[in-house]
Amino acid sequence: MIYPQIIDLKNEARAVPISIDGGIVRHDPFPEGGNVSVRLLKFSSGATTCRHNHGEVEFWTVISGGVRIHLDEKTFLLLGGESIRIDPLRRHRIEALDSGAVMQTVWWHSRAAFEEAISTKEATAKDRPLLLVPAMLTPNGQMHIGHASGPFLHADVLRRIAETGDREVFVLQGTHGHLEHIAIAADAAGLEYYQLAEKNTACFQEALDRLNAVPDIFLGTEPDRRGKAVVLEVFKRLCSKGLIAEREYLVPYDVESGRFRVDAFVHGKCPYCGGYASGHECEDCGALVVDAELQDPVDLEGHSLERRPLKRLFLNLAPMHDALESFASRSFLPIYAKHYIESWLSRGLPEVCISNPNREGIRIPIPGFECQRFNITIEHVPRHLLALEMIREKSGCPALWYQIPRDEMPELNILFGADNAFGRLLVIPGVLSALDLHEMLPRRIFVNQMLTLDGKKFSTSRNHAIWVNDIAAKETGEPLRFYLCRRRPDGAVEDFSLSSYESWKRNFWDGRLLRSTGKANQVIERVATDELPCPGQWSATDIAFLAECRRFSAEVRARFEADYPDIRQLTHAIEAFVDAIDRYSCSVLHVPAAAKENEALDRTAARAVTFALVGLCVAAYPLIPDFAVRIAGSLGLGVPKLSWLDRDWMAESVRLPESIGARGGE
Repeated sequence: MIYPQIIDLKNEARAVPISIDGGIVRHDPFPEGGNVSVRLLKFSSGATTCRHNHGEVEFWTVISGGVRIHLDEKTFLLLGGESIRIDPLRRHRIEALDSGAVMQTVWWHSRAAFEEAISTKEATAKDRPLLLVPAMLTPNGQMHIGHASGPFLHADVLRRIAETGDREVFVLQGTHGHLEHIAIAADAAGLEYYQLAEKNTACFQEALDRLNAVPDIFLGTEPDRRGKAVVLEVFKRLCSKGLIAEREYLVPYDVESGRFRVDAFVHGKCPYCGGYASGHECEDCGALVVDAELQDPVDLEGHSLERRPLKRLFLNLAPMHDALESFASRSFLPIYAKHYIESWLSRGLPEVCISNPNREGIRIPIPGFECQRFNITIEHVPRHLLALEMIREKSGCPALWYQIPRDEMPELNILFGADNAFGRLLVIPGVLSALDLHEMLPRRIFVNQMLTLDGKKFSTSRNHAIWVNDIAAKETGEPLRFYLCRRRPDGAVEDFSLSSYESWKRNFWDGRLLRSTGKANQVIERVATDELPCPGQWSATDIAFLAECRRFSAEVRARFEADYPDIRQLTHAIEAFVDAIDRYSCSVLHVPAAAKENEALDRTAARAVTFALVGLCVAAYPLIPDFAVRIAGSLGLGVPKLSWLDRDWMAESVRLPESIGARGGE
């Protein structure tokens, strides 16, 4: 028997200190892990817990004193005798108002409350159009396989998943605005800045076309009049909020050329991780790096540089701390994004350089900075806003970005490689919050790691790459799409080798896939008329295969409806299902079709493989759309839809096209 005990938090000797929360002592009268957990907390003045969330329901009661509750984006004041309920996934932090504040917290697990918290957020998000924005490509070269394996192809896959569910979706793509990597490549090629950018942009667009990943909106490197205007509009609003500062630093300087070496023209050790970094960002940790803070700076030839004072403009992220903390609190952000944002919040948000003495770019409209240009950092958000205007124009309701009603703004999803994290996870959300565009804060964030080539990093400048336009023609882009999705570097670095790809292509794409769908069509042809007949007799083989089809359809639906669809696992599921179709079709075709007693069994088999092919083309559409549409067309169907998985294909009316040879797989 457990006897009751009196707990007196005034006697701190009976309480247990919390090492992670300074100035707070606690007592746990009941062990954690039961149906209900209880804790008593005593705060010293100014003490605060860390902001966090969890899956339990929590109920707080202030016994004495007062505390301030920071709940998501709101703040509440609780005094002695007052209580508040915290539902699952609500991000919260407790801050003591005076010394000796005492609070009781009770928490328990509620599956219903947790499921409701998830479903409510998902339903709200799907009411809005979807805007997918992968990181832009730097047009200092063509698109290589490493580029394609990341955000560029993934954005198109996500777009097609959304389309199967009849959601309105747009993809914004383009080439980077103003980075000195372009100037370096232009100098080497003997071309003007924008000449090289336009040349490589054309190659980039051709690669997207070959991969069947053409975006809805494409922005080139050189901004048009409206593009420049949006940058200046955003800049002026940031100035009006006191977020732009003039700062003078000792910047790497080349005495021989008489030029400051900034951006990609200078390299050294990252001040944060010690890795290799340019004067713009670190390739190892993804931090945005100020050239003045580089350790041991050198020019492109490896010559040491001296430092001279240079005054430039900086975006101050520190006032955005609370907004970014609130953004990081969102439960639908992936773990990488949460850790990355919170690591910068804990170390202190820096000021970010937004102007440089570059040759190209949008001029600075401030006296004394006429010889400087905006760099890429300030161009990120204006490109999103320009896309909003272009979407409105496409819909026939043109409006400037600041005129668009907040509830009519699309849901923003951004995609990028881990080495571009700073701009996407701190600058973009920070600037959107500063512009009061909270509805435009990214809802989902897709981060990929690096794809290497034979164990080494893809590199345009070092020509260690396989170019998309060299390996894929328009008619051969689909197997490459599938394989890159299969090897997508989601949580870890993945390696690509041409020999491995060609081996897989021979084995699966040219072998098992075509053989399986071809045999499935032979099964249908046994009983084919203008309309597919209803099932006849059933065997244990038919019943087992039908169960396999249903399991596969359920898996496809679950992956498509997930907040973060696992594309790699989808490819593996498709490969396994293709093998299942092949085995079943072989078992059917093994029995001679001429025997009249087999006709009823053949009708059932034809229906079963139709069910399988419908599920296959729905699953394959985001990855290999042309193949999926061809399979659907062989069954008299159009572009695959997720709703097809709800139909009973053992009884559904199926009218076959006149040309049997039009079926996929032949």
